[in-house]
Order: sequence, then C-alpha cells, then structure tokens
Amino acid sequence: MNDKTTSDSEKTNDPHDTRLRELFGNKEAFISFLKDCVKPDWIDDLDEISLRRSPKEYILQDFKKKSADVVYEATLKNGKEKIIFFVLQENQSKVDYRMPYRLLLYIVEILRDYYNHADENERKRKNFKFPAIFPVIFYTGRQKWTVPTNLKSIFAGYERFGEHLINFNYSLVDVKGYDEDSLKDFRSKLLKVIILFEKSQKFTEIIELAKNYKGEIRKFDEEEQRVLIGALDIFNDVYGQKYDFAEILYTKNAEGVDRMLADIVANAKNYEKTIRKEGAEAKAITMAKKMLLKNKPIDEIMEFTELTEEKIREIEEEIEI
Repeated sequence: MNDKTTSDSEKTNDPHDTRLRELFGNKEAFISFLKDCVKPDWIDDLDEISLRRSPKEYILQDFKKKSADVVYEATLKNGKEKIIFFVLQENQSKVDYRMPYRLLLYIVEILRDYYNHADENERKRKNFKFPAIFPVIFYTGRQKWTVPTNLKSIFAGYERFGEHLINFNYSLVDVKGYDEDSLKDFRSKLLKVIILFEKSQKFTEIIELAKNYKGEIRKFDEEEQRVLIGALDIFNDVYGQKYDFAEILYTKNAEGVDRMLADIVANAKNYEKTIRKEGAEAKAITMAKKMLLKNKPIDEIMEFTELTEEKIREIEEEIEI
C-alpha cells in the first residue's frame, strides 16, 4: 500500500466520479445521505458540527486506479468517540465481487495512517483507541448488487470458524431502490435531484427532471447551484451537448425556464431519433451488400431492407458487382 494521498494527476477523470465527488463534497448533502440513505441506528448521536471532509484519498497498490472516493471525519455528541466515513462510488457494468477484500484494504490503510499520525506517546497508552471506520458503497450501476455485504463470506468455511474470523459489514446504497416518492422527504434537495439524475439513462430524462424540479432547484443556495450546474455540464459533455444550464435555470423569467428546457428536450429527442434512423439505415445497407454479393434479386432486397431501388443500385456500384 501507499501512504500518500492522491495528487490531482492521480485522480480519476471519469465524469461520473467527478459528479459524485462534487455532490458529497457538499456537507448538507452528505449528512442527508447518512440520515436518509444509510440510516445507522446511532446516527442521531452524530455531532454534525464536527463533521468535516478529509483531504486524504487512499491509494491501494492492488487497486491503483481506485480510491476511497469520499472520506469524512466526525465525533459523536459525547466528544469522545471518533468515526471515519468513507464512501466508494461504484458505477461498473459488472458488480465487483472483490469488494469486501477491497474494503478490508481501505480500512487497514486508514487505520495505519491514523496510527502513524497519532502522537507517539499517546498511541503507547493503554486507553489509546482507533476511530470507528464506517464503509459505504454508493452503487449506481444497472445490474443487481449480489456481492455479500460482509467480509467473512470471502473465507472458505467461514460458517465453521465463526467469530475467530475477522469480519465487518458495509452499508450499500443502491440508487435503483429509490423513486420520487421515497426521495420526497430527503433533507437535501440537491441529493434528491442528483440521485434522480443517476437513475436516468437518457439526456432527455435528465432535462425533464430539471424541468419538473425547477421550483426546488431555483431555491438552491450558491454552493448547491454550483454542484448542480457542474453535474449538468458534465452531462452536456457526455451526451455531446452545449447548453448553458446556469443561464437557463437561473434566468429571472420562470416561464422562460420552462420554454428553454422544453426546447432542449425536443431537440434532444430529435437528435436521438436521427441517431436511431441512421443506425437502422446503416444496418439495412450492410444487409443489402450481403444480399447483393449472394446475387439476390433487387426486388427481394428492397422488400427485406426497405431501401429504395436507387439506393440499392448505388450500393451495387460501390461494391462493383
């Protein structure tokens, strides 16, 4: 393992990771995440004032391109019990069955870092205590999460060895489990909107959500606005669009917001329709080429591919039959 924190050059450039790092960089959104999504039974004992984001990100030699994406430190209200939260953001097409092992390495690395930075005399004392480490997986992938949520399951014969095996449980927050009704009472409206964005699979769906929740979005404070607009700008880049969402959403004319967002949705739908049409035509042309090479009659190719005779003749000339 490496005890260095990540530099800017080492951080992932994945748009999804960037978007969620910004979300959880908002303290109010992170508290809402803990209270509304994770819901540990002791959460009301958390001293929210003490909660602060750690600048550290932990790199593991076995998983160099993966880091503990968001780390927060806090104490409970008694001022004595320390806790470190770390959230791993997972958006892979396939679930990672190594996750319990990965989390074990992170926990050990965090404890090692804490020990190395503790006062040398203090850590020799009988009452020296480590902070509690609380791992959370924020999962936005499409597949069902089927990874065990404890460590012991990775050991062969774990049922036999019981408490002699090292073990911990992690919390899983899966965005697929949320809908508009279950999100309505979230403490952070920013968290609610971003989770709905994460559930969306199309640019049009994201803009429709922005339109439907524009009333709440327009009430965001300056920091929440920055995070939201940053997320929408990333969607811009991902989907190849170039809209100024800061200007659109926060124009003084509320009716203008509806009109501009409706225009974006219409344009995006037309773009998607064009892409689908071009894809279908490309498949038809490929099939026509294969049929021509097999000396199939023109009328049969026309019926099968729905291409015009003129188009098929053009294809025929291109392949020099």
